[in-house]
This record gives sequence, C-alpha cells and structure tokens, in this order.
Amino acid sequence: MRNMARVPFQDRAQAGSLLAEELKPYARKRDTIILALVRGGVAIGAALRDALGLPLYPYIVRKLGHPLHREYGLGAIAEGGATYLDEDAMRMMEATWEDLEPVIEEETAEMERRKSAYLTSARPPLKGKTVILTDDGAATGGTMLAAIQDVRAQGVKKVIVALPVSPLDTERAFEKQADEVSILANPEPFEAVGKWYRDFPQLTDEDVITLLQKDSVLARPTIH
Repeated sequence: MRNMARVPFQDRAQAGSLLAEELKPYARKRDTIILALVRGGVAIGAALRDALGLPLYPYIVRKLGHPLHREYGLGAIAEGGATYLDEDAMRMMEATWEDLEPVIEEETAEMERRKSAYLTSARPPLKGKTVILTDDGAATGGTMLAAIQDVRAQGVKKVIVALPVSPLDTERAFEKQADEVSILANPEPFEAVGKWYRDFPQLTDEDVITLLQKDSVLARPTIH
C-alpha cells in the first residue's frame, strides 16, 4: 500500500495529471502512444496526452459478466480478438464457456458499435510501438489483462500499464504480463474504483468523443 495521501482523487483529470508525473520519461517519445480503455480511461488518457505530448487513441475492451449477475466479472474481450477468462471466478460461479456464449455475443456487438463510434480505424499500427495502457482504475483487472494480451499479439515493443488506483494483488497480476506498471495507490479494502474519486460521473459516448476530438490525429467520429 502506498501514496495513500493521494486518495480519494478529486476527479479523473486530477488523477491523470498525477499519473503523468510518474510517466515523464516517456514525454514526447516518437514511438510511444497512449491507449485508453473506453470509457472512463479516456479522461485519464486525455490528461496524460496533455501533460506528456503523446497521441491518444481509444481502445475497446468489454467485461464478460456472469449471465445471471452481470456485475460479477468472469473475464473480458478486446477489440483485436483477445479473450481473457478468470478461471478462479469461473469455477467459483460454476460457469462454463457455453454459459458465456450469449454474453460474448452481446458484448461483441457493443464492442463493434464503439469501434465505429470512436473511429478506432484512425489508430496507426501498433507494431514496434511503446504502448501506455490506461484506465481510471482496476478492481479485478480482467479488462486490462485482455488489453495487454491483445496489444502483445499486435507486436508492440513495450507495454506500460498506468492507473491511478487498483488493489495490490491486481497490480501484481499486471506485473506478470506488462513490461512496466505505474499505479498511484493500492487502497484496501478496495470495493470499487469509484470509491476512490470524489467526482466520478459515468462518461457518455459524447463525453469520450469530446475528449478525443482535442487530438488532431483523430477525425470527427459519428455516434450511431
């Protein structure tokens, strides 16, 4: 547990600005880009972009919830095709792959909608890039683990996970998969990401696009 004086954060913008201080060695590096998990991560990514002078792109990952308890995450799918399943959670909930098939179908459809809405096709190839993966926090870490797996498959040079907050055991899981992990605080009991922000509104598609449109590398996408 560290840096507990920093939580709760005022909002995502403040958390992102604090996180940028930890990532200063990557400022304006030509081979480095920020990939922000949609939606909340885009607000963190925007603060990193503004502080570090790096291009920001959205990355689409969807949690796979239990069919009967959708808030209970059993894994995640990422836009490049990676699927992460939490085997311990699957066993605990006595869930099978067949149980998850309708959830995967539904979440895949939403992922495709978001890929179109946020114009992810504007993103350059990731091969050879140093990628900073960010979000507004992680509880079990399933979506971030899927994202790591996804970008690895695209031939990135280096994967950095950068988050304001997560439990310590989740951070350790990231350390096994990423090249570098920067997390500001590991409060316990963790409970939920939103607990560690004073102002934590749910972001809409419009909010995300407004944040992304500040970056000249993106055209103006249209919400469908």
